[in-house]
Amino acid sequence: MAWAALAMAVVSAVSSVQKGRAAAAQAEGQARALEVKADWTRFESRQKSLEYKKRAADELEATLIYQSRINAAAGAGLMDPFSGNPMGLKIQALDVGATNFAMAETNATIVRKQGLAQAGMELNQAQQVRKAGQSARRSGYFGALTAIGQGLMGYSQTAIPSTSTPPTSSFQPVSSPMYPTSYPGYK
Repeated sequence: MAWAALAMAVVSAVSSVQKGRAAAAQAEGQARALEVKADWTRFESRQKSLEYKKRAADELEATLIYQSRINAAAGAGLMDPFSGNPMGLKIQALDVGATNFAMAETNATIVRKQGLAQAGMELNQAQQVRKAGQSARRSGYFGALTAIGQGLMGYSQTAIPSTSTPPTSSFQPVSSPMYPTSYPGYK
């Protein structure tokens, strides 16, 4: 019986260690998945940033083409006298083009920084999951030690006989006139 309690304690300890290891392995898998997700987030933010940079380049090209048209129209003498002078039209084109270009560049920067911030949060979450896995592993080892300790305690209580003497009966016959404890002539 004592050995059975000890064997059960060992089985419980091994189970506790395995459970802790499994939880730690699961946490490590989740942490790696979060790291991959962070890499993907960075990649997506770079991709979106490049889209905005292309928009900025397209806007710059459109502004330069518009200014070239103004120059060509002014050089050919085809300027509308009511539209203003060629320099004023160029400044207006630069104003609109520069605003659109700057907005596209700002959007590219915002998207890139948002992606980096999101990736940073995902990496932080991966660290937290790893720490939880380490804690689960330690908890498994602690549970194993507890199970072994309880098993050894149970073993010691059932395997070692008690050293105290069995209690003696405290019954003492009471002498009364109705029930005498000795009879005359009887030893």
